[in-house]
Amino acid sequence: MGWEQSLRRLNWLRGPSAVERAVDSERCLRAVPRSASLCIASGKGGTGKSVVTASLGELFSSRGRTLIVDADMGVGNAHILQDVSPPHSFVDVVQGRCSVADARVACSPRLDLIGAGSGVSQMAALSGYELHVIARGLLELEAEYDFVIVDSAAGISEQTLHFACACDAVVVVTTPDLTAMTDGYAFMKVLHARRPDLQPMLIVNRAANELEHDPEQHAERVVERLSQVCHKFLGNAPRFVGAVPEDRNVVRSVAARRPVVRFAPGAPAAHGLQVISRAVLAELAQLPRRGVGRALGDVVGYVAANS
Repeated sequence: MGWEQSLRRLNWLRGPSAVERAVDSERCLRAVPRSASLCIASGKGGTGKSVVTASLGELFSSRGRTLIVDADMGVGNAHILQDVSPPHSFVDVVQGRCSVADARVACSPRLDLIGAGSGVSQMAALSGYELHVIARGLLELEAEYDFVIVDSAAGISEQTLHFACACDAVVVVTTPDLTAMTDGYAFMKVLHARRPDLQPMLIVNRAANELEHDPEQHAERVVERLSQVCHKFLGNAPRFVGAVPEDRNVVRSVAARRPVVRFAPGAPAAHGLQVISRAVLAELAQLPRRGVGRALGDVVGYVAANS
């Protein structure tokens, strides 16, 4: 028997190396079914992004198992609107105290949440390795879900854009306030530079029209202004999927720590969110499922712990 044959036989007897096993494991993970992923974003804080996330999570869970990922790292509040107190969060994940799967908490039989932690400033600027750990953890568990909803941080930080670019679809939440519209456009501009293939959806929250009492018409005026700017400078306008009218029931639902669609399902805001949910689900049904964990890993790339 020649040297090369002996070496091949020896390697066969020893079995695959650690590197080969890791590669095989990665291939198996990437081959599993993927959930549809949606990022809820906004150009500035205070637009009601988390309120929208909470209700869409509730509504999506009636169609399939849903996971809310609070990506507003260090100042997350998605758990408050589900009336849960997660014992672990992404803070524990990046500090090595638990896995992403162990950080989950059940909100209802078909709705889970992973909290972002609160009051931890370092979480606002995670390292490449820490983002890789989160991506890997999401990759390992997302096959258990039909939908993953990412409640992102407001603004245009690199971390926020990583999560937005990793999702199949992005919804931008704005209000009729001029600064909210301006910052919403800024977010869409930066997102377009990273993912020109993605057409974001647009929600106008707290829409009202004191003269005509028609929140839809008021929202359409906001959309028209944003669409004109986006068409002019980006060559692509967001797809309007609905408006949420100004409604005191939203304030009451936040105080009760429940999504408004559960707290007051017959309220005007709840009706608007139900219409939006159907439009977003129809959009997701037409898009390929990239897998948010897989896509986030591709965006971040592998980074060693000591890099």
